[in-house]
Amino acid sequence: MNIKTNLLGEPLSIEIDQSHYLRRLGFPKDYEAPEHVQESMDWASRWYRENGNPWLEIFELDVALNEENIFLNNILIKAPKVYKRFKKYDVKKAMLIAATAGEKADQEISNLWSSDHPDRSFFLETYASSVTESLVEFAVDQIKNWTGHKNQSTLSRYSPGYPGWELKEQITLMEIIRNLTDEIPVSVSDTSLLLPLKSQLSLVGIYQGEQKEKDIKIECMQCNFNDCSCRKKDIYIKV
Repeated sequence: MNIKTNLLGEPLSIEIDQSHYLRRLGFPKDYEAPEHVQESMDWASRWYRENGNPWLEIFELDVALNEENIFLNNILIKAPKVYKRFKKYDVKKAMLIAATAGEKADQEISNLWSSDHPDRSFFLETYASSVTESLVEFAVDQIKNWTGHKNQSTLSRYSPGYPGWELKEQITLMEIIRNLTDEIPVSVSDTSLLLPLKSQLSLVGIYQGEQKEKDIKIECMQCNFNDCSCRKKDIYIKV
């Protein structure tokens, strides 16, 4: 399965880490999947590899801070938690990551559910979630590499829906993206949900100088399963 991004301009081969996929399925560390579970996992992986249409884009934005407000490319966003972090590190630039596992996965998940195949629907939905998370993690790594050559550092990524940033701000972020490009296979509903459903917007602040903030894997920070093999793995995507 390949994807093109505006970052490298060439196809990238995605490979989902098995332990990460298992954890999303709700299985414990070092779980040895029985044959029927492994068959479903393999089916979901194969289906997505043959039919999935993932997409990833990274947008460089100007940042201005004014009276507890943040302006991204001169558009106001309301994110108190983000403002506090950006103010602390005097952030002037940010990268906005937009990623999706694609509408084909959404369609197949719905078809499987309505055709009385909830098991396959569940496995494909979980796999698609892992794809989106892998794309975002890959983008973060690329941003770190890019800033590292410029004597700059990055804050941990943050998304609407996290504490201190209401989900409805996804509408504003999509407005910012549409001002930059018409070619985006992601939209946002009136209720602030991204479509396709397995999509994500994440903001990475950039500041001058050496890394000061400890890097945090946001997904792990929100998970209560401490004894997890995923915490020890940094590679979610291979190029």
